[in-house]
Amino acid sequence: MQWGTLALGIVAAVYFFNDLKAAFTPANLSLSRANLAMGKAERAPDFSGEVRLRGDRRGHFIFKGAVDDRSLTFMADTGASIVVLTYDGAKQAGLSPHNLDFSAHAQTANGVARVAPVTLDRVRVGDITVRNVRAAVAEKGMLSTNLLGMSFLGRLKSFHIQDGELVLIQ
Repeated sequence: MQWGTLALGIVAAVYFFNDLKAAFTPANLSLSRANLAMGKAERAPDFSGEVRLRGDRRGHFIFKGAVDDRSLTFMADTGASIVVLTYDGAKQAGLSPHNLDFSAHAQTANGVARVAPVTLDRVRVGDITVRNVRAAVAEKGMLSTNLLGMSFLGRLKSFHIQDGELVLIQ
């Protein structure tokens, strides 16, 4: 029984290694108010899985996040059903967009666009990580910003806007 528990603990540590490493990296343990003002994620003081994102002057929430530990800039978009990466964002995330099948269609504010469905292993905003996130990659030149849509946001405990901040709670 003890050996089984030890083996299970080792498997869990290996599986969550990157998440544990990110959580205990000194740079991640305290983020400044200056980062919040620049649209970067700020960790809640009690490490409760709460991230606050400040809106820009237009009211858009643009911030740094990560796909599989590769930094990307996102804009929160509750109108997007799924996370959508730009063609270049997909390259930054380690995907090979030139090998993807752009046969799916997505309805956008600008009409119908062709996209390639993908599943992202991990999407992280601050100290919130969501695994196995449904997403799509937009054709080259069809999207200028990576969108953090409902396939991420909908898997949170809650999200709301308060005092000009988007509050994400896992």
